[in-house]
Amino acid sequence: MCLWQDPSFLRSWAHRSRGEIVHCALFTFLSLYTEAKEFCMLTRKPTSQPQELDWFYFSAGLMHRVCSDYIAVRLLYALEPLTTAMTILPKMLDVIEKALKVHVMVQTQTPTALADAQHSYGHNIEKLRAKCATFESAFDHQDIQALTKSLNDKDGKLYQYFRYGSQKTTAGSYANLALLLPVMDRVFSNSLLLLPAEHRKLLLFCSSLKNLVTRSRFDHSRHPEQLIDVLARDNPYFYKFKTLFEQLDEENAVLAAKMHSVET
Repeated sequence: MCLWQDPSFLRSWAHRSRGEIVHCALFTFLSLYTEAKEFCMLTRKPTSQPQELDWFYFSAGLMHRVCSDYIAVRLLYALEPLTTAMTILPKMLDVIEKALKVHVMVQTQTPTALADAQHSYGHNIEKLRAKCATFESAFDHQDIQALTKSLNDKDGKLYQYFRYGSQKTTAGSYANLALLLPVMDRVFSNSLLLLPAEHRKLLLFCSSLKNLVTRSRFDHSRHPEQLIDVLARDNPYFYKFKTLFEQLDEENAVLAAKMHSVET
């Protein structure tokens, strides 16, 4: 008998919320795809026609990546900020850029999000910040502007210099990771926490950050306690996320109970 025809399997899903089902289905697909490709180190599925992504699909995909990047940067900074400084620095800027793009794309809801992100902003973090500031004044914070004023070009010359170690029109640079870390925390957190409520709930409910912090059954971290510790360390935004995640779980439990009562 096929698994999807097994009555006991189907009954087990009757008690789960729609959010859990969608999230688990996505994870199952990714797991099966990974198993099918286990002998391939890296693959790319090409297409003959360019694929455009609207704002929601673009934002959802970017959310998974920026949350993973954010966790990775904070972990690496806590473990060894000196030896890995050349990795941490461009990744901090990457987190900031992706977080701002998530905020802009959700707020503007452009039907051609991928093209708009590439053509209108590129790696111009200052332009992204300025656009975010038209929706939320928090992005006009002095510390954020002090960082992004040097990142005000579409090609991202300074960003590319940090990535590759050389750039035609950039002779040198200076950075202080200890000062950059709280700015990254501020931009990342405001970009997600200040989204419109309905979109914030949906995007964060399925995020790897929520799964980790709430110790969800969907979290597969090998060292969750250590990751949660480095996320919370000197981070005033951590408990704002934690409170929101707990609220989302409570709301989901109420919705699941209502759905179950209707089904029975």
